[in-house]
Amino acid sequence: MLQGHVCWFFLFAGLVMGIGSFMTAQESGHAAAPTALIGASMAVLAMFQDADVLPPENTPESNRIIKSVIQFQSVFIRGSDPDVQAFVHNALAAQRGSHAQEALSQFRSTGWTSNVLEALSDQWNSATTDQREKLAPGFRQFNISLEDFNSLMELVVKTRVSLELRGQDIHQVFAQRRREMPGGTQ
Repeated sequence: MLQGHVCWFFLFAGLVMGIGSFMTAQESGHAAAPTALIGASMAVLAMFQDADVLPPENTPESNRIIKSVIQFQSVFIRGSDPDVQAFVHNALAAQRGSHAQEALSQFRSTGWTSNVLEALSDQWNSATTDQREKLAPGFRQFNISLEDFNSLMELVVKTRVSLELRGQDIHQVFAQRRREMPGGTQ
């Protein structure tokens, strides 16, 4: 099933990320290799598939998830909204402590990791309504919404639970899938 997503995913990723996102990344100093970003997004989708949390292929729900994975990676890596950047920094600080900046730098150069997804999910789930609302303007710049982010974070939680029920670890599954995708290391 994922193979069907792969060709479409490359096309969609190119359209969504576009040259404008690349230029913004260049200007902000957060330029990441496009292959690494695409591979990281593909690994997230593959992890979701492994956990059986993806809706059927080529449905509006499936397409929305693909868009969310791509766009939220861009929003947190390339976005300049101070509330969004504070959110990702605080999420990583809560998870990684004094190593938060290192984790953020890695994320900006290689894209999604299971640790970043988990940190964002934990931060989102502990955020107040007012804290969440502050993210809306930064998300809108990338044509995504608070509802889209909530859905993505729910998928992360469902994935974690589904994999744990099978005796698997979200970080190990993601790492394996990341190695299989473009820009991954063997």
